[in-house]
Amino acid sequence: MGSAAGAAAGVVAGVAAGVVAGVTMKYTYDKYIQEQQVHKKLKSIPIKVFKRGPFPVTVKSVYPDRQTFSHNLKSPIWIEFDAPIDSSTVTKDTVIVKSSVSDEPVEGFLDAGNRILMFRPYGKYPVENGGAKVSITLIGTDTGSGAITDTKGVLLDGDKDGKAGGDFEYKFSIMR
Repeated sequence: MGSAAGAAAGVVAGVAAGVVAGVTMKYTYDKYIQEQQVHKKLKSIPIKVFKRGPFPVTVKSVYPDRQTFSHNLKSPIWIEFDAPIDSSTVTKDTVIVKSSVSDEPVEGFLDAGNRILMFRPYGKYPVENGGAKVSITLIGTDTGSGAITDTKGVLLDGDKDGKAGGDFEYKFSIMR
C-alpha cells in the first residue's frame, strides 16, 4: 500500500505542477498578447499627440535684481535664459537699453553665450538728480528688425505666456 500511496502522491504532485505550469504559461501568453496589442495601438496614434511643439526660450534670471540698487554707473546687466539661445540674434536691434533720463538707447558692448547675455555700457548710464531707472528690452516679436531666438529658431517668449514671441522688459534703479 505504501508504494500505491506514494504513486498517488506523485501523480497528484505532477498534476499540481502541471496546473501551475499551465496557469503560468497562460498568464505569460495573455500578457504577451496584451502588450502586443497595446504596442500596435500606440503605433497607430500619431506622434504629434505626444510631442507638444518646441518650448520657447524664456528669461530665467536677471542681474542686478530689482532689490539691488546699483551704485556703479557702468554696471553690467546679466541675463540668464532657461535654454540655449542663438547668439547671432543678439544685436543692438534686439537688445535695447534705455535710461529714464534719455530718449536715446544706451550704447554698449553686447556679449552672448549659450545661455547668458551680458550688456556693459561704453560709458556711464545717463542719470540726473542722483539716479535713474534703467530698462532693458529683449525683442521677441519680429517686426522687421529681427528677434532673439533659441538655437532651433523659435522666438523668445518674452511675455512668458507659453507662446513664442513677445518682448521682455526689465527695469532696475541706479544711483549715483
